[in-house]
Amino acid sequence: MARTELRIAAVALLLLVAGCAALGPGGSGTQTPTETAASTATGTPTPTETAAPTATGTPTDADRARYPDGWSAAGIDDPDAALAAHYRATLAGPSVTVTYRSRIRESTNDRGANTTLAMRVDTASERLYADLDGSDTHREAFFADGTLTQWSVENETVADRSGTTFSRAARSIDRSVLYSHLLLYTLERTGSVERSGTTALVYNVTGVPDSTVSNTYGTATGASGRVVVGRDGRVFDVETTVTYTGGTVTYHYGHAAVGETAVERPGWMDEA
Repeated sequence: MARTELRIAAVALLLLVAGCAALGPGGSGTQTPTETAASTATGTPTPTETAAPTATGTPTDADRARYPDGWSAAGIDDPDAALAAHYRATLAGPSVTVTYRSRIRESTNDRGANTTLAMRVDTASERLYADLDGSDTHREAFFADGTLTQWSVENETVADRSGTTFSRAARSIDRSVLYSHLLLYTLERTGSVERSGTTALVYNVTGVPDSTVSNTYGTATGASGRVVVGRDGRVFDVETTVTYTGGTVTYHYGHAAVGETAVERPGWMDEA
């Protein structure tokens, strides 16, 4: 499938439903919410940026080595490679708190909804906890000892339980959300910033590719904001506003509290 077709399909899925990435090894169960209030992750330090060198001519091997897999000075060259690099870095540790929120600034219809995801991942203990509040459902999830358990907040009961691996559980919760955003923007490298003791690359959002379409809001006509990615491929921040023919939506995806995140067993597990 061509990249344009992938982009259209992914963005439509991102904005049409209350969730993109199904929990569990088989792709069933609760879906990750995609439309929720935008917010900067608490505790993220204000970055000090440095100017990026201007890219000229054909990139050399040395130029490519300065960027994570799937990335270049011009932005994202290969979304699949960029996503794979992000999860390699995330699952290599240390622990991290993941947030995703979107906020509808304006809309010409009532099909969209604000949604939120908050997830804590502890790679040392191979545990994770996620709170997923979407337009149609509110669930929590807990993974430990090879089992992913989903709890229906509305019904106060177990909604699903499945055996899987820590890697598959961690990837399943936010994968489609993040992948959709890797397809959604045109980017330009502008500088560098220190994040969690490492150098990260800063990209300004310059717009959206042609023919980017959402079934909820129509054609995307413009975007602004920035994306911050570590040299190992970890996507630290996505802070953007996208304008569609049928509305405007603000998004935030972020990694924070790297190395300082703990995952406790939730109380509802005693009833699960």
